[in-house]
Amino acid sequence: MSIATDAARGLCYMHHGCSPAIAHRDVKSSNILLDPQFKAKIADFGLARALLKAGEPESVSAVVGSFGYIAPEFGSSRKMNEKVDVYSFGVVLLELVTGRRANGGGGYENLAQWAWRQFHQDEDIHLTNVIDADIRDPAYSREVQLVLKLGLICTGTNPSSRPSMKQVLQVLQR
Repeated sequence: MSIATDAARGLCYMHHGCSPAIAHRDVKSSNILLDPQFKAKIADFGLARALLKAGEPESVSAVVGSFGYIAPEFGSSRKMNEKVDVYSFGVVLLELVTGRRANGGGGYENLAQWAWRQFHQDEDIHLTNVIDADIRDPAYSREVQLVLKLGLICTGTNPSSRPSMKQVLQVLQR
């Protein structure tokens, strides 16, 4: 939880604390580094881009990012705003709770597609078969369920229905 919260705090600062707002555009597990105290830091700003107007989609000339983490609208329309980072962060959350890789959904689907398919098959969202066996401790089931649900919400196909990073951070800090 602390790694997810620290990473969300960094993205929240980029989206809401900078002027102009900054979209990272390559949020993925390997770009979240841990310091000696296991505090998470967002890294690799090589693809980052200042946004002209926060919340407004911008057209870009090329699709950038890493397979499995790229928001569907970014790949198809080349429109981006900070919601592409929210999607990617949702994939990171799904990786944390499932123990699966972003591009390891199986077959032709990525992790987000796989998780959504599992959710639609078991809509009560207990999905214990989806959660990594190493973290199925009943003492932490509430937190794990929260992160799973948040990962699903962040990876919704409609960018306007995804929460802001400020909202994501608030949920993780509860």
